[in-house]
Amino acid sequence: MEELKKKYLNALNLLFASPDSVSKILKSYSPEKGFKLTAEELKNLGFKEKTVSNFIKKRSTIDPDYEWKRLEKLGVKLITFDEREYPPLLKEIPNPPVALYLKGSLLPEEKYFAVVGPRYPSDYGKLVAKEIVPELSLAFTIVSGLARGIDGLAQKLALNENQRTVAVLGSGLDIIYPPENKTLAQKIEQNGALISEFPLGTPPKAYHFPLRNRIMAGMSLGTLVVEAKKKSGALITALLALKYGREVFAVPGSIFSKTSEGTNFLIKEGAYLTRSANDIFEKFDLKLWAKKKKEVKFQSEEEKIIFEALKEGALTVDEIVKKTNLSCDKVTSTLIMMEIENKVKRSQNKYSL
Repeated sequence: MEELKKKYLNALNLLFASPDSVSKILKSYSPEKGFKLTAEELKNLGFKEKTVSNFIKKRSTIDPDYEWKRLEKLGVKLITFDEREYPPLLKEIPNPPVALYLKGSLLPEEKYFAVVGPRYPSDYGKLVAKEIVPELSLAFTIVSGLARGIDGLAQKLALNENQRTVAVLGSGLDIIYPPENKTLAQKIEQNGALISEFPLGTPPKAYHFPLRNRIMAGMSLGTLVVEAKKKSGALITALLALKYGREVFAVPGSIFSKTSEGTNFLIKEGAYLTRSANDIFEKFDLKLWAKKKKEVKFQSEEEKIIFEALKEGALTVDEIVKKTNLSCDKVTSTLIMMEIENKVKRSQNKYSL
């Protein structure tokens, strides 16, 4: 799409809270004509009186040239459906974004894979992500939502492997949410991309996130759900992926864990039970060229026993003693050495991997 049309497309986006309204206009008019529609023309398209009134009022405050220069100043590109950077699989979903705002780069040849989970994962969920995502990132560009918890962790793990990752935002690219992930967002921009269908200045409202999730599911070959509650954004992403004919992979968890209710449900409904990156690679008939897992060298049998116990989650010293049948003195002294060697971490009174 030529620059003039993009300029007015951006201006149109700024006029509506819903991307669907812009799509509705573009079915009948060019972006420039759409931006200049009369009240009568808008009503003929089916827009309600209040929407029409807001459109006319807000339009008088928007200068398309100024808003376009603001995008350029912030290094934000607007890529449209007909451009090479637009993710090919995203074009196939029923309601693809008319355009995407982009900071960083999308590569036409890269294959995307979504990784999602709760904002407050269990220790088990974090351990699973650390086990699977680094290898997965060597075969696919990891897509997630920059959210707290598994989303942000998955993207950090990909970056730790010097691999590309894409964050899909539920806000304008000038509003990073959550704010504590601003540094992570900057790193993703340098080695991947930040994308959104929302124009600059759009706050992260609750109803934006299901729209964001459809982009994550739609642009990706598959979706891995690390953990999910029965009602959650991660589960919504997975169900959207299934709707779009994509592959869904879910990590099994304890029947007593709330954060595994969603994944266990997905497996029951036909999602692929996933224990390693290789389970995903096999489905896509990919050779496991991923780096060999770093082997942990144990100094004693006690270290190995404690390490295996902590794979199930964080434990106190007393819980480790009970689980391993080792003496309290032996557990305490071994944990001190393991902490010095960065094999375990201590938080308050619990130890974890």
